[in-house]
Amino acid sequence: MGPREKSIIAILMIGFIPSISVIFGLEIIDDKQSSQLFFLFCKLLIFIIPTVWYIRVDHNSISKTLPSKEGLRMGFITGLGMSIIILVTWYVFESTLDINQMTNTLQSKGLSNINLYILGMFYWIFINSLLEEYVFRWFITTKSRIVFNNDIAAIIFSSLLFTLHHSIALHLFGFIWWQTILASVGLLSAAAIWSWLYIRYRSIWVCWLSHAICDVAVFGIGFTILF
Repeated sequence: MGPREKSIIAILMIGFIPSISVIFGLEIIDDKQSSQLFFLFCKLLIFIIPTVWYIRVDHNSISKTLPSKEGLRMGFITGLGMSIIILVTWYVFESTLDINQMTNTLQSKGLSNINLYILGMFYWIFINSLLEEYVFRWFITTKSRIVFNNDIAAIIFSSLLFTLHHSIALHLFGFIWWQTILASVGLLSAAAIWSWLYIRYRSIWVCWLSHAICDVAVFGIGFTILF
């Protein structure tokens, strides 16, 4: 089996787990504890599978390369720029959203407790965003480059996979079709920028910094909705 075939298998093994996690966690599993356990299980899978694949299948060693100052600067600039776009978009379209349904969905998952929300906020900003960069920017983008033998195609494909589970979540949170499309275009654009940053600087820390800054804006909006 050649590198291209192996890369396709690797992508299929990991690429759709986040979408499955969202569908089961928000729509199918009603019990809060079971939903949270399934969510944790999926997160463990998307960390373990790429790591084991990288070491056992690709026979690589763990890289300890530090990000460049230029890369971190670009991560900060892109994160800040996208955060401004997020806040402006929220301000413009807030009145069109079904806030009650969004609130009910968050409350049904136990996020109406302010302490739990803050804990979740720190998790998503400092851990989940890093995990997503680890999976989508490093693993899937790298494997996509092998499959397509083209950087642009790899960026587009990995960005589509990243956007998929977020779009499903937006729909389940009560966004109507045009709002979901608008938000998905924004997510796709952000994911493409993060994939480009990874290809350009070869560091998930650069992508993570940009991603984390955007998550601060998103969770700041969520806080104003709930509290």
